[in-house]
Amino acid sequence: MQAFTDRWTENFAPLYERDDVADMSWVTTSVSPELQRLVIDGTIAPGSSVVDLACGPGVQAIFLARHGMHVTGVDRSAAALDRARALAGLYHSEVTFLEGDILNVPLPDNCADVVHDSFVYHNVRPEARTAYAAEAARLAVPGGLFILVGFSDRMSPGTGPIRLSSDDVVKPFLPFFEIEELRRFRNLPTLKRPDQWHWLGVFRRR
Repeated sequence: MQAFTDRWTENFAPLYERDDVADMSWVTTSVSPELQRLVIDGTIAPGSSVVDLACGPGVQAIFLARHGMHVTGVDRSAAALDRARALAGLYHSEVTFLEGDILNVPLPDNCADVVHDSFVYHNVRPEARTAYAAEAARLAVPGGLFILVGFSDRMSPGTGPIRLSSDDVVKPFLPFFEIEELRRFRNLPTLKRPDQWHWLGVFRRR
């Protein structure tokens, strides 16, 4: 099964091989304020093992590593991972980067205290959502966390990732996780989308 929508696979994933990261609107060189909050309040604690799914150029993975987590970033794009390794080198951060599919991650069961998704799930095709949730659950230890940030249905309509309803976010994960927190928040503005409404979902592995 293919995880990502055709739009992402055909139009956006190849950009890592030919374009500068600076020209990619979704790479802001900063993490969301909600990910920062989860580190500040200890929800993601120093020493935690974190798997960052579809990590792209590694911004979130490196942020977490610099705050004391043991991080493995996974992405299907070798070009994106090359950029992530270069960025990690600039920050002298120890992050393991692996090439792999988010529906078949090359890591053992129960290997992560936290499985992290930053703007991944909103590019997953609806028919693959349950398989994605099951793979996140396989990676997480019992009682571990799955953390998701993605476009909400309050985002302005138009092109781009899927606008997710609360049901879209919740239903595929309920067989595997309990809901700790689910809410919309306003994220950092970009030139293309100055008013960004995103979901934060924090789920605990059953």
